[in-house]
Amino acid sequence: MSRFLIDSNVVLYAVGTEHRYREPCRHLVALADVGRLRPEASVELVQEVLWVRTRRLGDRAQALQDARDARALCVIHPVDPADLDRALELFEAHAALTPRDALHAATAINRGISQIVSADRHLDGITGLKRIDPVDVATIDELG
Repeated sequence: MSRFLIDSNVVLYAVGTEHRYREPCRHLVALADVGRLRPEASVELVQEVLWVRTRRLGDRAQALQDARDARALCVIHPVDPADLDRALELFEAHAALTPRDALHAATAINRGISQIVSADRHLDGITGLKRIDPVDVATIDELG
């Protein structure tokens, strides 16, 4: 099984309301839950899930549970100064890239992870990182 990092939007779509990405993201999460896939992420993924779910739900307990579930789903990488430096470089080089996605991308690149599962097309075109759309994951059992 190849290594891959997941973007926060995979978790958020999986636990969110009806959307075209909801079922593909739930499929990916289900594969991870049974050990068929082992996503990796930065600590920023957990923080982002907690932030977005708290803001959207107004239910701190549910937001906390969603964040803990996301934490348990992934191999979590700390963010270090090298990640921050790479994120700033990526943010500067890619006008459409958001700060959080720059950090996700930097985390992957700095750890030799060449794939990121994300609905965000602005991650396309980053040297050393291939974006895989969650819809495409729904048709496979492993990332390769």
